[in-house]
Amino acid sequence: MNVHAPKRAGPKLLPDEKIGGSPNHWVGVVEGAVLIGGVFAVERLGLFDLQSLPLHPLVLAVALIAAQYGASGGIMAAAMAAALALLGGTLPQRVVGEGYFEYLAAVWTTPLAWLIIAVLVGIISDGHRRLLQRSEQALFEAQKERDLIAAQYEALAARAKRLERRVAGIEGNNSSRL
Repeated sequence: MNVHAPKRAGPKLLPDEKIGGSPNHWVGVVEGAVLIGGVFAVERLGLFDLQSLPLHPLVLAVALIAAQYGASGGIMAAAMAAALALLGGTLPQRVVGEGYFEYLAAVWTTPLAWLIIAVLVGIISDGHRRLLQRSEQALFEAQKERDLIAAQYEALAARAKRLERRVAGIEGNNSSRL
C-alpha cells in the first residue's frame, strides 16, 4: 500500500488584510472633498445648470462616499456638502410673504435628505463590510484547519510508509530463513 499526500498550495489570506476600502481614512476625506468640491465648482462656475437636473449631483457624491467608507464617511460627506451648499451662496431666495418656518424647510430639506441617504447607504455598507470580514475570518480559520489536516496527513503517510518498509523487511527476512 503506497500512500501519498496531495500537494496543494492555495492562496494565503492573512486576517489583518482589509478587503475593500482604504486603510487610510484621510484618503476618504480627500475623495469626498474632490467629489463635492468638483460638483460645487461646476455649480459656481456655471459650467452646467444643476438646477435643471431632477436630482442634485451632491446626492450621488454623498451616496458614493457613504457606500465606500460607511456611515461615518457618509455623514461627514453630507456635512461637507451641506456646509458648501448653505454657506456657499446657493440658498434659495426667500419669497415675499413666505413664513420663517417655510423658508427654513425649503433651505434644509435637501441637506437633510443628503444626511438621510448617507446614513442609510452607510449602514448598509457597514453591514456588508462586517459580513465580509466575518466570511474572511471563517475562510482564514478553514485555511488553518486545512493546513493542519494536510500536515497531519503528511505525518501519517510518512509513518505508514515506514511501517510498510518495516513489515516488508520482516517478511523478507522470514521468507529467506525458510
